[in-house]
Amino acid sequence: MKPDRPMRYRLLIMLGCILFTAFTLSQFSLLIQSFLAIPYDWKLELAIVTGQLIFQFPFLYRKPFTVKLVYFENMLMVSLIGSLLLIPLLLVNHFYPLPIEAHVVYFAAVVATLFFEHRRRVQRLQLPEYLCYTWILYRVLILPFIL
Repeated sequence: MKPDRPMRYRLLIMLGCILFTAFTLSQFSLLIQSFLAIPYDWKLELAIVTGQLIFQFPFLYRKPFTVKLVYFENMLMVSLIGSLLLIPLLLVNHFYPLPIEAHVVYFAAVVATLFFEHRRRVQRLQLPEYLCYTWILYRVLILPFIL
């Protein structure tokens, strides 16, 4: 697997995905703040996304650097897709506040969509399928600290 664009562009794309995702999820967290045990802001999401990359790294340790970079870029693109899917909910809620249960159900649907998109990309990159489950495992491990 050889990257088709220079590393600096990949890194800029990844940084953009991280920042946009951190901002969007911090806005979404305001809708479900009563379910959260801690104040959730863009800095926390930035730390969570960075932690995700660090958590996934050992599962790719035998892969060449370019493979890791392509995987991380794809993983962050999946997060970006999730952020984009949350924007309609944020817009609707701006004009017509929905019940918190609707926010949680919508978020669960987005997470399910992201899992399948992540799995599709892992298969396309010909990487081990367990990466999909470690991706979820990380989120499950941090969930008790957030809820």
